[in-house]
Amino acid sequence: MSAGPVRPRWIGLLLILAVVVTACTLLGLWQLGVAQDRGRAEAVAAAASLEREPLEQVTAPHSAFEADFSNRPVSATGTYDADDQILVVDRRLDGRAGSWVVTPLQTPQGTVAVLRGFVDGTPARLPEPPAGRVTVLGTLGPGESPRTDASALPEPQRHAIDLAALVNEWPGRLYNVVLLASSESVGGTALDPAAAGLARVPPPDLPSHLNLRSAAYAIQWWVFGLFAIWMFAKIIRAEWLAQRQPVAPKEEAHA
Repeated sequence: MSAGPVRPRWIGLLLILAVVVTACTLLGLWQLGVAQDRGRAEAVAAAASLEREPLEQVTAPHSAFEADFSNRPVSATGTYDADDQILVVDRRLDGRAGSWVVTPLQTPQGTVAVLRGFVDGTPARLPEPPAGRVTVLGTLGPGESPRTDASALPEPQRHAIDLAALVNEWPGRLYNVVLLASSESVGGTALDPAAAGLARVPPPDLPSHLNLRSAAYAIQWWVFGLFAIWMFAKIIRAEWLAQRQPVAPKEEAHA
């Protein structure tokens, strides 16, 4: 016996199901994005809440970059080596195209790459770093991988802050970190980066775990969508089985 024709009610239920499942899927994806944003914000806040420590108390030259170093507040004091500055090209900041100015800071313990700031375009002459003993406050970040497919650049331009290459070019023992400067001071006097044409570079986003509460809401929406599919299948099956039941013949009335 055939299953019978498709009922208009089934088509209506299918359209409702499509709307419900689509809404639950999109709401789950939105909630997952909220979970990622909140998790990232929590990671940044946790890193920023750490007490600022001298660089030499956090890591040592040639030591591996640890995951918890990212965005960690540190201070470093030494003298800038203006002759070995590099200009990292093809960078953007707030929609502007430009370059990063990276200067080696020589400390008693070793040399650290300081990302002093962003400049517009690709200047032929790099901003002069302050002379004398400089104290830099900032946060830590990792070095960058070299671009093997990139064309050669004239000195002092670079495609990346490749610490593996700089260790052979800069004097002293090199720290395996990049210090993103948030302030510089000489003799206790804070320096204005804008006077040198620089804009500070904010720390990069941190890899982070999901915010569990928001992630649970995302899963909840997807469960609602699966439940709607299950209910639709259950209703259609029940009506289909009822439709297949043979109709008992009516008994004729006897005189």
